[in-house]
Amino acid sequence: MKFKIITMNKFYRDIKFPTREIYGSYLSSDFSPIPGYNHKVFMIAFNLDARYYSAIDFLDIENYARSCIDSLNKTPKNKRDTSPILGNLTFYSAKILKHFSGHKYIQVRALSDEKKNKMLFRIGDELEQVPSLKERKAKIALEGEADGDSEYVKKVEKALSATPKKRGRPPKANKPVAKVENKTPKKRGRPPKNKKK
Repeated sequence: MKFKIITMNKFYRDIKFPTREIYGSYLSSDFSPIPGYNHKVFMIAFNLDARYYSAIDFLDIENYARSCIDSLNKTPKNKRDTSPILGNLTFYSAKILKHFSGHKYIQVRALSDEKKNKMLFRIGDELEQVPSLKERKAKIALEGEADGDSEYVKKVEKALSATPKKRGRPPKANKPVAKVENKTPKKRGRPPKNKKK
C-alpha cells in the first residue's frame, strides 16, 4: 500500500523543530484510563497525506490508518536497529482534517511503546511532554518547598517589621526615700570602763 507521512517540520512552519525530520508528536492529553498509559505506552499523533487514500481500496479512514500502522510496525529504524521506526504502534483513532492552506490530511492517533523516539517531538497541546509519575511527584515536592520558603519569608518580614524589644533586666522602680530626722549619732565601739577608786 502507498502512504505518506507529512513531516511536522513542513506542516507546522511557525514552530521551531530540530534540524532532523520529525514524523509525529507525543500528545499531552490525559489518557490514563488506558492500562499502562504513560508508563508502558504513550499516545502519539502523526499526519498522513489524504491524497493517497482511496475509498475504493479501503472501507473507511480507520481501515486505511490501521493498514498504515501495520506497515510502520514492519519498517525498521535503520540497518542496525531493526525495531519499528516509531515503536510498536497500536491504532487508537483517525480522522480527516483540513489544513489552513486548504489541503486535507488524516490525523492518526496511536499508542507507542517508546517514550523517547528521535522521530517524534513534543510541543503545544498535542506535542507537549507528558510528565511521568516520578516527574509529577518531584514537581509537587518542589512546589511544597516553594510554599515553605514563602511562609518562612513572611515570618522573617513580620519579625523585622515589629518594634525591637529591649534586652536585659527592666529598670528598678524609684521608690520614695523616707525622711530621717536628725538624731545624735551614737558612739561606736566599747563603752569606757569605770575606774575603781
